[in-house]
Amino acid sequence: MKRNKMQWLLQWKTRKNKLPLLVVGARQVGKTYLILDFAKNEYPDYIYINFEENTRFNQIFELDLNPKRIIEEIQIILDKEIIISETLIIFDEIQACEKAITSLKYFAESTNEYHIICAGSLFGVALSRNHFSFPVGKVEFMYLNPFTFDEFLLGTKQELLLKKIEESYLTLKKTPEVVHEKALEQYKKYLCIGGMPAAIKDYVEHSCDLVAFNRDIHYNIINSYIADMSKYTSNSENVKVQAIYKSIPKQLASDSKKFKYSIIDKNAKASRYNQSIEWLLLTNLCLECKMINKTENPLMAYIKNGFFKLYFNDIGLLLSLSRIPFSKILNDQETFMFKGAIAENYIATQFIKENESLYYFKNDKMEVDFIKQINDEIIPIEVKAGIHTRSRSLMKYIDLYNPSYTIRISQKNFGKTHKIKSVPLYAAFAINKFMDT
Repeated sequence: MKRNKMQWLLQWKTRKNKLPLLVVGARQVGKTYLILDFAKNEYPDYIYINFEENTRFNQIFELDLNPKRIIEEIQIILDKEIIISETLIIFDEIQACEKAITSLKYFAESTNEYHIICAGSLFGVALSRNHFSFPVGKVEFMYLNPFTFDEFLLGTKQELLLKKIEESYLTLKKTPEVVHEKALEQYKKYLCIGGMPAAIKDYVEHSCDLVAFNRDIHYNIINSYIADMSKYTSNSENVKVQAIYKSIPKQLASDSKKFKYSIIDKNAKASRYNQSIEWLLLTNLCLECKMINKTENPLMAYIKNGFFKLYFNDIGLLLSLSRIPFSKILNDQETFMFKGAIAENYIATQFIKENESLYYFKNDKMEVDFIKQINDEIIPIEVKAGIHTRSRSLMKYIDLYNPSYTIRISQKNFGKTHKIKSVPLYAAFAINKFMDT
């Protein structure tokens, strides 16, 4: 299945004096598949080492971190020659070998330009360090998240629909109603399936039939995440991490959607849970949207500490953990109150970009769902789950701050009135994709 990040990898390959590349992200988002697909299509040969599955390779890094010796011993173990300019070296689950992470510094400084890509979790790679230093400035990061909606369309063989959505976004011309309805239908199906590769694979193998989709895939992924919480945290910390993770649907169901510690425990305090929240963010299991009370650059300077929202990293997992029947989504029931929270979480998954932060704006007079910096402009973005798009906050924002334009995301077709650009929910990915055009 095609991923947008393949272009990133192609650019990295052609770069002179390239640094080792670290592909980080939550488990099961497709890091290994993407790297192996890249290796098979772009290199004459590659070697693959998984430090969790085959711990004997860890011993190679015990003596010293000399790249020449390390490569020689890997060649002997694998009985395979590594040609510097032609062989891609892949270190998977690199967090399981701290010295291998540290060795990347010496590979980067070597006179030989090794082609090295590593995969692992951000928490394990960069922060869970006991004895050996991280090679700061000697590696390049690439963040991989679950499939965005455009990648979902590619994965389900709907290239023509994707092309039409992108054309309409760039021109803001309405798509034909029949196309608009089909795109909305696919958006609703994406909400149910989400962006985890295993879920999309099962959906495609069952001829894109939601009835035949095996929802246990979602539950298994959630259970594996919970197992990781137990594996990488102490018993007391694990209890808190799980409590936060499982509270997110209830957090999003509140009127403000702001994270409230009292939802976890009526006597809970920030000081007790902040470290646990940080763990969830560093493992990419959750996305944080920070509140700002002033819309000026730099946005991070106006963050109001202690005010934030947490979203799931994948919309399909949110629906499954919340035990929401697919019929609620497909039938678009007006009485289904949680659909606003689902739409917001969906937008967060489409907006997350590399290591950038998500922001929302709030003061005494208004609240705007998302604030993005697009082409050096600060743009307010309102999210509506249905076709009813009345928004007092967005109109107040326009009156007070006079932005060059604003964006309203809803089930309505493309268009522009006054200073509001109307973008359908299914085209939210394009805001990130074309923000520099």
